[in-house]
Amino acid sequence: MFIVPGYVPGVCNIGKNEIRKRYALAVVGFAVAAVFSYAVLSYGLPRWALLLSFLPLMMGFEGFYQGYLKFCAGFAAAGIYDFAGSGGSRNKVANHESHTKDMGKAMRIHAYSIASCVIVAVIIYLFL
Repeated sequence: MFIVPGYVPGVCNIGKNEIRKRYALAVVGFAVAAVFSYAVLSYGLPRWALLLSFLPLMMGFEGFYQGYLKFCAGFAAAGIYDFAGSGGSRNKVANHESHTKDMGKAMRIHAYSIASCVIVAVIIYLFL
């Protein structure tokens, strides 16, 4: 796996430990969506309730895309980056131009996540 060696505005703002945290978030989100969908079907809840799987799917896709792209949208919004993963070594983004690039990347991650979870939630609704 290719890891960018340091902070690059709009490209990479987290290191290996933070990437692992994002993938763990993805696993939890996808697992909750699966359990929720199973519960809706098992307990005979209204079929439209399957569309509520959107919420945990959003968490799953946000975690996945942030891990895959090595970029934390929350850190971008806060104007920070962290390559140690301990929380104690977070650094401030130096200038407005870098922060603007980071926010653009964060917005793309949100857009990818929303599109992905809408598609998957509709597929769950239609085919389960």
